Amino acid sequence: MIKKVLQKSIIIYGGKSTSFIITEMIDKKKYKVKFIFDPFMKNVEFETKAIFSNKKKDLKNMIKKSNFFAVGIAREHGLARVKISQKLETYGLKPISLISKSAIIDNSSKIGEGLLAMPACIVHKKVKIGKYCILNSNSCVDHESNIGEGVHIMGSAYVAGRVTVGDYATIGANATILPDINIGKNAIVGAGAVVTKDVKQNEIVVGNPAKFLKKNNPGYRIDIFKNI
Repeated sequence: MIKKVLQKSIIIYGGKSTSFIITEMIDKKKYKVKFIFDPFMKNVEFETKAIFSNKKKDLKNMIKKSNFFAVGIAREHGLARVKISQKLETYGLKPISLISKSAIIDNSSKIGEGLLAMPACIVHKKVKIGKYCILNSNSCVDHESNIGEGVHIMGSAYVAGRVTVGDYATIGANATILPDINIGKNAIVGAGAVVTKDVKQNEIVVGNPAKFLKKNNPGYRIDIFKNI
């Protein structure tokens, strides 16, 4: 007797491009994107059959009718992505991980929940990746690196061996991080930068070789969840 696979309902928080990518990567035979919520948008930026709302009064009902969630907030907003994800978990929802069929993730690596791994990204041997990370297309995390929570490694960026990237950091497109470098918590490495020395917490660095530009002061808002 063939067992029927029930669709699992998903709520996506965020209505821009990352949420579009999430909806396109979901296995629609197993999962259904039922709701999209974004308190800062009037409408989503892509076509969808999901129910959209930006109103707090609808959020409670959306959460109640969902089993899983994904947070479509990317770029330098890793702190917000993690805090919103943690809040959604408190309602009993489970994060969904989405890994492209063309992504290469070595079996020796340890991957946290809620990973979004886009086409042709590579995770080499003995890598550790925290929860709620994003690996854009053609990015590479080389052997024995340690990637914190909420990190976004953008397209074609290369993170060499034994690199440590702190929580919520962002590695820009085509950036290169040389071996044994430490990238601090909340740091941002600009697009095309070549990082030859450690980057401190909350620093933004750009150029080749990468140099300090200014401080990063990330924030987040989860007041929308209050009293729901």
